[in-house]
Amino acid sequence: MAIKYNDLQFIIEKCLDWEMLSSVQGRESSPDDYVMSLKTIAQFCENQVEPAAEEIDAEGCRLDVSADGKREVCIPEAMRRNIKSLIDLGFFCGATIPEEAGGFGLPLTSFFAVGEILSMSDGSIGLSPMLQEGCGQVICEYANEIIKKDYLPKLMSGERICSMGLTEPGAGSDLAVMQTAAVPAEPGDHSPRVEELRKMGDVYLVSGTKIFITNGFGDVLVLAKTPEGISMFLVYQEDKTVARVEKKLGIKGSPTCEIFFDKSPGVLVGKLGEGLVPNMIKLMHIARLGVATQGLGIAQKAHEMAVNYATNDRVQFGKKIAELPPVRQILFEDEIALQASRILTYTAAYYFDLVEAARTAIKKRPAEADELRKKLQRYLRIAGIYISLAKLDASELSNRVTYNSTQVYGGYGFTKEYPLERLYRDARITSIYEGTSQIQIEQVFNETYYFDKLGLINQYKLGDGRSFVENDRNRLFFDNMLNDYKEEASRRSAGKSSVQAMLRDLDRMRGCLKEARERLFAEERKRGKDEGRRFNALNQMYYVDLVGEILKGYLLLRQATISDHKEAVAKAYIARAVIRADYLKNMVTSGIEDVINGDYLKVVST
Repeated sequence: MAIKYNDLQFIIEKCLDWEMLSSVQGRESSPDDYVMSLKTIAQFCENQVEPAAEEIDAEGCRLDVSADGKREVCIPEAMRRNIKSLIDLGFFCGATIPEEAGGFGLPLTSFFAVGEILSMSDGSIGLSPMLQEGCGQVICEYANEIIKKDYLPKLMSGERICSMGLTEPGAGSDLAVMQTAAVPAEPGDHSPRVEELRKMGDVYLVSGTKIFITNGFGDVLVLAKTPEGISMFLVYQEDKTVARVEKKLGIKGSPTCEIFFDKSPGVLVGKLGEGLVPNMIKLMHIARLGVATQGLGIAQKAHEMAVNYATNDRVQFGKKIAELPPVRQILFEDEIALQASRILTYTAAYYFDLVEAARTAIKKRPAEADELRKKLQRYLRIAGIYISLAKLDASELSNRVTYNSTQVYGGYGFTKEYPLERLYRDARITSIYEGTSQIQIEQVFNETYYFDKLGLINQYKLGDGRSFVENDRNRLFFDNMLNDYKEEASRRSAGKSSVQAMLRDLDRMRGCLKEARERLFAEERKRGKDEGRRFNALNQMYYVDLVGEILKGYLLLRQATISDHKEAVAKAYIARAVIRADYLKNMVTSGIEDVINGDYLKVVST
């Protein structure tokens, strides 16, 4: 089945301001080159990746332990061939590494598009290049010159495979309780391996356990506690132990490992105490965007299968089931939801590229540093909102679309006769790893509510009976973002009545968001800080969903002003979103709090 990526191509060609990115980078960015990359990877996926996906899923990964205790992680041979081919094509690691460091210097946005197409063919391979690229980016930016010169070429050539090591048995998202620790290798320690690694930089001995590590059979950028704080170390494959390979529900061609460090020598990457911020944060952002595109790819494939099956294959009651209104509704709403989530995700990736470009430009063009810092602060705020929202939205959508597509197939979708059941299983992890959906919700809520708390205090002063007057000095950052989108759409549409109608609906949705904010602010003030924050946490899911509906509405509306064929998508999405917005606002303002009061125990205990 051919890989369909026309909407993705439209976004890359028409919807992202490559000229602005080029201006910040100080060099050319050509969407034509990026589209050629998509064509190349799509052909590779059609010819090699997709035909092997079922075989890889059936075989899975395992840990072999020989009689002499040697441990080897075995991945399916077809997956090895796929990775080898990706390395040969230049799409496994190095595509976004700067040219001066040996890479191709492409924007991460274009590389995430490659990851989505890979995931359309096999979710097991979709995230792997994103992780390699992320590890390469961290090494390139934060490691010392010796590590960069020695390790980066090996990573880009495929000689080394790298992973990220955060999660522990007792520390998932809560890194404060991390147990893995590192101590300096003593000067008198003449271990041959330690002395060998001293040539690379400062050597520490790492002890602890990390779990759920994708590609954990290779090298690992591991976080460990030091007296200075959480630090990052590069521990090579041969210096740690793979304790086991997880048996999983999905993405079975991707080895997920538990790894054990017993005074394992590791080389410090970056500064002591800065392993989490900024080192690992950058890698986490890349991984989260990678998961978003992985989820989109899996969902797109499932949706295309459902459309094809309903339109061409399945007949019931004397007609193709695509003609039956309930099935037609599923296919229609999944299509507009996919397009909305995709433009959200690639807008997030684009702003992440702007952040990285501005940081690099500040170092290279000191004469422009002040102006670039202003741009960087704005890009950071926007990226902070978009990245977590994209990961949340795309991963949850992936689960919904694979569920709906299975429903379209009926009983056949529950069997292994079709690959849909594999897609259904593969999608499930996307809303769990690289930060659960609940973590992403909290992050977006903080960015769009608590981050602007001072502005809210100015807006919603209580008890004085005065009406608040909004102006440029006290308007919230997120509201200014939305105003920019509104002004751009108005300018591009030149008063077109259909666009104006959609803008009025978006204004209604923004009114719902304002009411929700007022309620959360009032409740926090009334209840006190601790109980108020518990109430807000109970309602932040609805608030964040409302934020997402508004952003996706504006982004689709912008697409409609770029191309007439997108107007029907924007119209359909916003017509539904304005109804959902009213529901979400009502959920926040209703004040239902049984989850945080005594009713919780009464219900759960029964």
